[in-house]
Amino acid sequence: MPLASLEFPLPIRHRIMVAPRDYDCRDEAVNLYEAGKHLAAVHQTLAYLLPGLAPYDLTEAPLCFVQGTARVRLRLEDGHLVISTALARLREGAPATAALRYALSRLSATGQLFQPRLRGGVLTLEFRDRLSLLHPLKLIEVLHRLPSESDHNDEWLTQRFEVDEADREPPTVLDEDEAARALAFWSAHWQAAEQLLLESRRRRSLRFLDAIGSWAVNQLRYALPLHGSVRASLNEAADEFTDKNESPDHRETALARCIRDMRRVDEQALRRCLGHARYAINPLQEGTPSLIGSMLGGQRLQTSSGLRASGRYLEAALELIADYLYLLAEHSWPEVVDRHLQAALAEVSGKPWREVATLLSQHADQTCRQFGSQGPDAPEDQDDEG
Repeated sequence: MPLASLEFPLPIRHRIMVAPRDYDCRDEAVNLYEAGKHLAAVHQTLAYLLPGLAPYDLTEAPLCFVQGTARVRLRLEDGHLVISTALARLREGAPATAALRYALSRLSATGQLFQPRLRGGVLTLEFRDRLSLLHPLKLIEVLHRLPSESDHNDEWLTQRFEVDEADREPPTVLDEDEAARALAFWSAHWQAAEQLLLESRRRRSLRFLDAIGSWAVNQLRYALPLHGSVRASLNEAADEFTDKNESPDHRETALARCIRDMRRVDEQALRRCLGHARYAINPLQEGTPSLIGSMLGGQRLQTSSGLRASGRYLEAALELIADYLYLLAEHSWPEVVDRHLQAALAEVSGKPWREVATLLSQHADQTCRQFGSQGPDAPEDQDDEG
């Protein structure tokens, strides 16, 4: 029986609500660096990235902050700034070749600003650079990417290989109500994904396959606080089935394999990979009015209208759903915008495709007028650092 609707329960994952970045603070850091005040530029860059942190002096003590499961440590050493996070501790007498091979093949790369290091039996990710060569934009890139790599790989390494945790920040365990909701949502999500994949194979539409792939991964990223091996496996699979350079047949096969593997995850394994994490630095991209305009307006909205006019309500609805979930899962927004986007999904939860397509088209048009790049409430776009 074809899938009649999708449910959008309230997300269990805590939304990341942050104040807008002070780009003047970043520009001041660049000015300090260009004036030769290299340590002051580092401190100013930290003030830009960590606005909630009191003024900090690295000459007095090292700095440690939490980013997901990673404890990020910064220290000065002989005119250099050293940034490191611990991934895992190798066990004495246990074979560690596989873990080291993974670190060398997947976590290191020629030209990468940080690299894996083995120090005293502890596998770390480390960045080291002379203060005089440390441009603020380079430091910003490192402090975004290095903790993210550690957060995405530390627990996965301990679960996959014979290694122990080392200096890891454990997420807050879900309470019983949250856990029950998460397990029910997980099961329902993959059942719906299986039915939508069958529909994709019947329709042979590349646009429909794109929408299913985007929905399948971003619905989970939006709703669940995933970490560990389950998140790593999902992200690895998503890299395949959302890759538009791959053939449609390969992507369909990758999505089918992902659905099968995710449905096989047992309850205890899933519970171990669910938990609320803290982030000192916003791990999401900052949403902008121009992004809202490009995702919910213009040509995309015209295409949705054309699909509805031709009676292809499922395709129109799923594309709009995927766009809303992408905006919520991958970006942070001012609270008023965040609530507005979430309200759209709540309104169409459980409704038939024709009604979903109509309601979301109307909501998207309203959103672009109110918060898009031409909307009266739109703030000015700012540069992001990548």
